[in-house]
Amino acid sequence: MFRQTVIRAMQKRGLEGGATNNRQDKNLVQMTLRGNPECMEELVAALREGKPINDWGARATSVEDVATERGLALEAHQVTTATVDNHRWNPNVTMFL
Repeated sequence: MFRQTVIRAMQKRGLEGGATNNRQDKNLVQMTLRGNPECMEELVAALREGKPINDWGARATSVEDVATERGLALEAHQVTTATVDNHRWNPNVTMFL
């Protein structure tokens, strides 16, 4: 539910973005953000607080910026702001972001 929650938070802020679970590290989610720098920083700051982002207890334990060339292209993500509604998510979640 972490991915859906952050994608919905991106949409709420008018951002484009994507999120992907890392295959080697099940606790790692890679994200790409595009849009208004202030809105991006607001979302990143909220994640850095480490508080639960939904009522399932999902939270970020750390947030790292990576160089563009090391990141994923938006279209390469498992879930994006454009495709989030194409997934079958469990509807029993309350999002806090």
